[in-house]
Amino acid sequence: MNSGETPDGSGRDGADGGGTRISARADGRSKITVAGRDINSTYFVSASSAAIAALVGLVILVGMWQPWQETAATGEPEHTATASGSEPPGGSSAATAPYREPPSTGRDGEEPEDPESSLDPTHTPSPTLTPSADPPPDPPDPVDVAFASAGVGTCLGVYDDGWGKLNLERPVAVDCGAGFAYSKVTMVTTSASNCPGGAGRWGWGHVNDSGSSVALCLDRVFAAGQCFPATLNRQADGSLGGEGRLFSVWGCDRTRVPRGENAIMVITAVLNGGSCPRRTDRQTFTWQVFNGAATVCAVQKGN
Repeated sequence: MNSGETPDGSGRDGADGGGTRISARADGRSKITVAGRDINSTYFVSASSAAIAALVGLVILVGMWQPWQETAATGEPEHTATASGSEPPGGSSAATAPYREPPSTGRDGEEPEDPESSLDPTHTPSPTLTPSADPPPDPPDPVDVAFASAGVGTCLGVYDDGWGKLNLERPVAVDCGAGFAYSKVTMVTTSASNCPGGAGRWGWGHVNDSGSSVALCLDRVFAAGQCFPATLNRQADGSLGGEGRLFSVWGCDRTRVPRGENAIMVITAVLNGGSCPRRTDRQTFTWQVFNGAATVCAVQKGN
């Protein structure tokens, strides 16, 4: 027995019996003496049970703390790593984090360039060309339009200018009752050769831009007071006779005539039948026109 122990196994802390004493026995009970009073406590704690309790607490703490949920809530990009090894029997207890598309990068990890900031400031993008509609067709030739507009019965201001050609390049419609209505359309055909011939008539042909052709068959509109050039000759009986340019209109006040002509004739009457009235002061000339359908009466203009 040590000098510090009592015969009942209690220890002493000094010789004073009024302090605190702790006495432990093998039966698991302990006695604590505080200020001379004894306090009994029972314990069943061992080293192994303490380790198990610590492990259970750690598992509960890990189960309550879910780092993947915290990452998803904060919105930070998730970095994952691939682990090798086999899954334990019974499946994994860890929840799989949702897959996120990685941020786009440029060449081998470079950040992509902003398409607007990468443009050359001096470069102007070419405008987008949209296919345009077909260009409008060229406007029709005005002469083509004039010939197409001159139907049968149309009166025109056209005549032979005395030189064997017409005074206008295109038909010009006029009032048939006007004093300058010098001709009238009697037929429309494709060629001037189809028009009837004879004194007082003309075939006026034209080729359109499309290559088609048209011809206006014209009859001269005669009226008393009009003048035309003629060629007069003395006949064997002493009378005068000759040829007149009956599709021509000549100024009655003119003193000269076209080359080859020698007289200016003044129309005195236009008859559909019968004889021309006679005059005592000068000779009256008679011309059959429109293949004998009408008669033009005229006298030579005096000097």
